[in-house]
Amino acid sequence: MQGPYPIFCRGHSGGRILCEAFIHNGIDMGKVAPDRKDTEFFSIHNPLIYELTLNAYHYITATLEQKKYFQQLMQQCLGEYIAQEIKMQPFGWKMGMSLFMLPVVLDTFPHAKVIHLIRDGRDVMLSRLEARFGGNNLANPLNQLLVFGHTPVTHFAGQSLTSETIAAYRNELEILHWVTAVNYGLQGRQYPERYLEVKYETLCQDPITTCEMIFDFLQQPFLTTTKTWLKQAVHGVRIGKWRNLPAEQLEKPLSIAGELLKKLNYPV
Repeated sequence: MQGPYPIFCRGHSGGRILCEAFIHNGIDMGKVAPDRKDTEFFSIHNPLIYELTLNAYHYITATLEQKKYFQQLMQQCLGEYIAQEIKMQPFGWKMGMSLFMLPVVLDTFPHAKVIHLIRDGRDVMLSRLEARFGGNNLANPLNQLLVFGHTPVTHFAGQSLTSETIAAYRNELEILHWVTAVNYGLQGRQYPERYLEVKYETLCQDPITTCEMIFDFLQQPFLTTTKTWLKQAVHGVRIGKWRNLPAEQLEKPLSIAGELLKKLNYPV
């Protein structure tokens, strides 16, 4: 079996570009949304995905028997995905929240290889993720888990978690979600031969070399047509948006994410 080769990332980290590159290069990514290029099968509306993601942290600390249960769920999930949407191999998918299934995917499928796409959290912070924070979405236990790393959550910054609090602390909440998601994804480092970290900034600044590395890791040929598309479609104009913010607006976000930014070699 060639795959699965999922793209894991915190939402709004540039996964759309990489998903399009996969599709151009002959990797079946299932039915994807036209704009975001998310594989909708792996959305919050799929009960199997919901259960697997909601139990992300339980899987980390689970007994062998408990892990077997979650791996069976993952097998069922992928079996349904292949039967319903996959027409060829190799195959993968892209959906931000599925990053929280990273260890169960790698434990369940010995042929799986994953790409963890990471973008500077300060730029991610400025790209509003309505799927988590819009409307009453943050009242959902799953969204709370993805943002805070635990449930239940009723307060933030000493205030009740209301729409007004979310609006007032949106930057801090967005970058906290980035920290939670990226730290979870870094568990992939325990699987060095099947896990590859890629920086969004590197992908945009040198898409050919970066994708050459990615497809070599996946042991897939890098098609000339993919190279042509990358040269035309990929640019770095959205890198470093955070630099336009006044210093005082970065103080609180940096208190949340500064340590991880340094760990990932982003300038702080």
